Amino acid sequence: MTAAIFSFIGIVIGAALQYVFTRHLDNLRAHRDARTKAYTDYLRCVSEHANLDQMHSSDGHELGARTADAKCRVCLYGSSQVVAAFAQFERLGATMNSQEQQSAFTRMVTIMRHDSTGSAGVTSGDLQVVLLGADRRAT
Repeated sequence: MTAAIFSFIGIVIGAALQYVFTRHLDNLRAHRDARTKAYTDYLRCVSEHANLDQMHSSDGHELGARTADAKCRVCLYGSSQVVAAFAQFERLGATMNSQEQQSAFTRMVTIMRHDSTGSAGVTSGDLQVVLLGADRRAT
């Protein structure tokens, strides 16, 4: 009888622990997914800004609103390192006109990538070539 009670208690404790751990992992996954989506949306907006002639497009206002939304989500879900790198990029003017701005942007993307995937296997130089092009010269 005592063995049956201890077996039942063990099963209940095991089920409770499994529920708690599963819920915790689901919360971590949801936060990681929201963070990665915010990073991706911001980078998509940056790409669209680079390819949009805002002087002749009504899409500029909508793109500005989407960019602001993505920035807010990066600030909400992003790691402290990403927010710090993002702030540095913004302090420099959030453009790609100088080598310093390009480096700050590349550093921010490198940190976002590491934050989202845990992978640090790509060099900043390679990312800069992919993001900004090999022939990009700062003015």
